Amino acid sequence: MARPDREVFYPIIGQTKWSRLKKSLLIWDPVTKFVKRLGNVPVIGPRVTWFWDDEHFNQTVVPINRELSDGGSTVLPVTIVEEMVRRSCHTVKMNLCLCRSACACERFSMGLGCLFLGASTRNIHPSMGRPVPVEEALEHVRAAVDAGLVMHIGKVDPDPYMLGLRDRKHFLTLCFCCQCCCVAMKDFDYFAPEVRARTHRLEGLEVTVTDECNGCARCVSECYAGAMVMGDGKARVTDGCKGCGLCVARCPRGAIEISITDGDRMVEEALERITHHSDVT
Repeated sequence: MARPDREVFYPIIGQTKWSRLKKSLLIWDPVTKFVKRLGNVPVIGPRVTWFWDDEHFNQTVVPINRELSDGGSTVLPVTIVEEMVRRSCHTVKMNLCLCRSACACERFSMGLGCLFLGASTRNIHPSMGRPVPVEEALEHVRAAVDAGLVMHIGKVDPDPYMLGLRDRKHFLTLCFCCQCCCVAMKDFDYFAPEVRARTHRLEGLEVTVTDECNGCARCVSECYAGAMVMGDGKARVTDGCKGCGLCVARCPRGAIEISITDGDRMVEEALERITHHSDVT
């Protein structure tokens, strides 16, 4: 099968209308599971799931509802997202979260859909979402943060492809995800290891289990990345941690802490990575 040109990302079906896309929601969950697993098949997998290679997929996780201290100052990781929203020349707010709509989510609002940033979003069909000014976009971000959703920001080329957009260089995805429904989190272990590695934890962010842990294992069941494990009657954080903060928020004893070593560097490094892959100005 011929691979799409690397410079021009040709659409499958032209500018996508909601009336067309909503039909796919009936098969959204099983199809995304199948494609994730397909990526693990030798030889065939990488050829079929090329849209998850490093050129087309690179995202950063922003932890939920957290003020982080580096010992000298307090940093809100959400400022990374807010800065990209302010830089964007054009922003579209999706009418619905496609993942939560497909899974009929009962825990979080389907109305907290993605924000898509950059010049390419001018061509999103109006049935899918609408352009919003900076302040409204920031209010949408705050609503998602208050709801306890995990933000993923970065280059996710399946999105412009799905929307029928030719220009993928000037497009940035900002998703507000729940682990029960969203492609970025649900069945995360189905992704091939190299794809999982392209979902990045913020630089210098550390998650630590304290002596208050009583081994209830709530964090193990909450961790979408499978990075929390039990050992000697206590939870332990492994290298696969993405720093989403769900374990911190859900621990009934407050036994898990999240911290950073250098807040300014954390923000700087994240912005460098994001802007390296997408230009939204």
